[in-house]
Amino acid sequence: MSIFRSLRGALGREGDKSPDEAEKERVESVRNALAYGDMEARWNAIRAAGELGDAFIDPLINALNDEHWIIRRGAAQTLAKIGAPAVPPLIEMLACEDESVRREVVQAFILIGDTSVESLIRALSRDQPAIREGAAQILGEMGVQSAVGPLVEALKDKEPRVRKQAAIALKMIGHPDAISPLITLLGDESGYVRIAAAEALCSLGDRAIGPMIAALAHPQPELRQRAGLALAAIGSPAVEPLIAALDHEDPLVRQGAAGVLGRIGDSRAVPGLVRLLGDPVRNVRQECVKALSTLGYPAISPLVSAFREGDMVIRNCAMEALWLIGGPAVRPLLDLLDDSNPDVRRRTALLLGEMGYPTAIEALTRVLGDQVPAVRREAFEALEKIRKKQPEGTPPLPKAEKGGNEPARNSSPSAKKA
Repeated sequence: MSIFRSLRGALGREGDKSPDEAEKERVESVRNALAYGDMEARWNAIRAAGELGDAFIDPLINALNDEHWIIRRGAAQTLAKIGAPAVPPLIEMLACEDESVRREVVQAFILIGDTSVESLIRALSRDQPAIREGAAQILGEMGVQSAVGPLVEALKDKEPRVRKQAAIALKMIGHPDAISPLITLLGDESGYVRIAAAEALCSLGDRAIGPMIAALAHPQPELRQRAGLALAAIGSPAVEPLIAALDHEDPLVRQGAAGVLGRIGDSRAVPGLVRLLGDPVRNVRQECVKALSTLGYPAISPLVSAFREGDMVIRNCAMEALWLIGGPAVRPLLDLLDDSNPDVRRRTALLLGEMGYPTAIEALTRVLGDQVPAVRREAFEALEKIRKKQPEGTPPLPKAEKGGNEPARNSSPSAKKA
């Protein structure tokens, strides 16, 4: 039995009418049901309209605004069944600000598929921002590779909402041609556009790492910072390229790479960062100090070696990094109080005093008997600093034990002559 028989009063006595008259009555009955019927009648009419074809596109478009979700969904599916003739009015419906309606329109286009692609690409140039935004969304969800160029152009759209949606679409498509334009978008004036661009770049993974490392030297500081954050979000896959970038000829790239490696926190970066403590550019050195202090335990032993053996620039930077790491670095430093080099012993006492941990008191007290006056003097001053940093009423300090409370720090030890 035909589905039309389920419509109330759709056919009457078909046998008493000619085929043309019966068809005309069917069409009119479906139109009336779509416009005036209850929910069941509208639902049956929507299913019937798919068999009747193009003539019912406009009523089905109107049904996309129905108060009931199932009617809206049915209208979208029926329009998708009609196919290409339904594309132009569906594109017009992208201008609707009702999210529930736009959702059904997007679903219809996805069901229609390739037939709608050219119309959607042209819609990226329409006057209404909502249509441009919707077209970008659909092309992204459909994964249309041929839309990459037009979507890259849409990244320059005057409306932030369109730029954002174009970035999201390019993320879904995942084409490498989008990398450079997306990096440029990291400097966008709109925060949510920048976030969309960064997420898209992260989704491109390994292919985006090299261009984003190059962006660490961009003349716009904000863009450099956002490229660094995106690289940090990529995480482990970016570590080796970033380590290689520590040797880049541009100090901005070296500085940015050090900062990102600190954020990622991968111990593979420690040797390269320690080596860069001797960089001729102060900002690069400072970024390495921060990165190594963030890495913590894995950096302590290499930093202690650099503090002991490096030239003045390297050892001062190592000294600051160890000071920033704090408590965990105390015990490895205590061993240097027995070093054969008196200058190493002197600098170690100075650093332990600046760090201020009572766990160093026993070893520093022993150094008061050092044969070199400069070492004894530094040990004495270190002990005084540690004692002064203890709260009033604190009981006599115990012998060195593991741990200890970290005192307040007033200044970096790297400012002192070491």
